[in-house]
Amino acid sequence: MSSVSLLPKVAITGLGLVTPLGATRQAFFAGLAEGRSAFSRSVELSSQLPSEQRGQSLWAGCVDDFGAQAHIDAGKRRRMPRLAQMCVVAAREALGLAPGVAPTESAAVRTHGADRVGVVLGTGLGGLSSTIEFVRSFIADGMAAASPAVFPYTVMNASSGLLAIELGLTGPNITVNHRELSLPEAIATGAELIATDRADAVLCGGCDELSPWLVHGLSQMSLLSPDLASAERPPIHPYEARGQGIVPGEGAVVVLLERADRTLSGPALAYLSGVGRAGDHRARVGWSAAGAASSEAGAAITKSLQAAGLTADQIDYVAGAGNGSSLDEMETSALRQALGPAAEHVAISSVIGQCGEWQTSAGVRLGAALWSLCAQKVPGTVHCEAPDPGRSLPGLVLSPRDALVRHVLLPTLSQGGANVSLVLRKA
Repeated sequence: MSSVSLLPKVAITGLGLVTPLGATRQAFFAGLAEGRSAFSRSVELSSQLPSEQRGQSLWAGCVDDFGAQAHIDAGKRRRMPRLAQMCVVAAREALGLAPGVAPTESAAVRTHGADRVGVVLGTGLGGLSSTIEFVRSFIADGMAAASPAVFPYTVMNASSGLLAIELGLTGPNITVNHRELSLPEAIATGAELIATDRADAVLCGGCDELSPWLVHGLSQMSLLSPDLASAERPPIHPYEARGQGIVPGEGAVVVLLERADRTLSGPALAYLSGVGRAGDHRARVGWSAAGAASSEAGAAITKSLQAAGLTADQIDYVAGAGNGSSLDEMETSALRQALGPAAEHVAISSVIGQCGEWQTSAGVRLGAALWSLCAQKVPGTVHCEAPDPGRSLPGLVLSPRDALVRHVLLPTLSQGGANVSLVLRKA
């Protein structure tokens, strides 16, 4: 499916979000409309840094209470990792399930049957906290201390499996682990299941969580903003020359895909109209300079437009990935290559400056794309004050505004070289 037309076979009929900006669709959309930043400081996140940095209060996009107590039975919740809990809460919202309502009561299950509803979740690092807990006990005290109760949660597909069990879904169950592409590839895989008649509906999305060990790893790879502790404001600068690194975040975003040519369980929020893929040769860690390293990212965008049957000037909004790193320059180069003259006036913004960056943060960009199509508005680019012409397009939107939005482009580049581009159209 390097370039496949999905119109009008795949409708997006549900959306659930657990993000720093909000733990429901309503809260997330309100945050976009307000142009609100969701960053806070955390001392705990510095606990695994070198001794001279421990105890520092670091900026991050943390998810606080996200409603797990209301949505998940207490006994199950005690055994379920936090990451899986976030996925379950997001998935229940995508299915339209209020707290206390059984999964069998969801319109999707009633319409299609549990065996025709699949799950495809993407994750960059999976349940890292569970993995560290298991490995630390093993290293410290040997095999006898390695908990068999924790081990099942260390695998990448733990969240997708627990989600299916919790919701009683017996359709296809797939986990995608491909760094920054994990979520868009999960969406594309879900669309493939529908296009090949292996499912009538699929819960698709992505999830990753913050932890002190993640912050330690990002710090060791020099991917974090150097001002996480010292800055008075969140040190994230999307599309600016002063951007030197990311501010980390976390979240789970799930959408419900359904066959548009059959009975839908609810009104469509949007349609997935095109997917494009292509691969570059890039560094395995971090972002190299623009140019050849982003040439196939442009090709992926072109393929997604071809699949959607669109020309470049028909894209009304680009849900960008600007995060204050050199990724911004690469994305800008790829968009100019693929869109040509249209790149000089198309509206673009990035909500990463409101939530933070994590390997499946394409989910909040997907949420922003759906908001723009449903509300006919374009979100702003928070914490961008002086756009760099080499790292941004002229149509960069800094504050939320009204707009005519019919088609949205969601390009995603990954460390290591792969690229996926999605196109959504208004329902």
